[in-house]
Amino acid sequence: MFGQAGYVASSYIYRADDAPRYLRGNRNLIIIALVNVLVLYPGTYAYYRWRNAQRDRKWNAMTAEEKAHYLATTKDVRNKQLELRFAH
Repeated sequence: MFGQAGYVASSYIYRADDAPRYLRGNRNLIIIALVNVLVLYPGTYAYYRWRNAQRDRKWNAMTAEEKAHYLATTKDVRNKQLELRFAH
């Protein structure tokens, strides 16, 4: 499915009126790559560090008994559990 989406996107990026050097299309792809590298990747990294810090505050505020009770009785699953940390 995503391979087909690439063909659709390329028809909008590399347009016939921009041939043969495709300066506009190449510029657009460079801008997309820069947005990924300079905004999205660092933003995602910062978000998951922030989420881990929130979980650390909650988890470290609990006593050992509260932690044991939480682990024994929690209905939280997968990434909702307090003891889980996201890799970054």
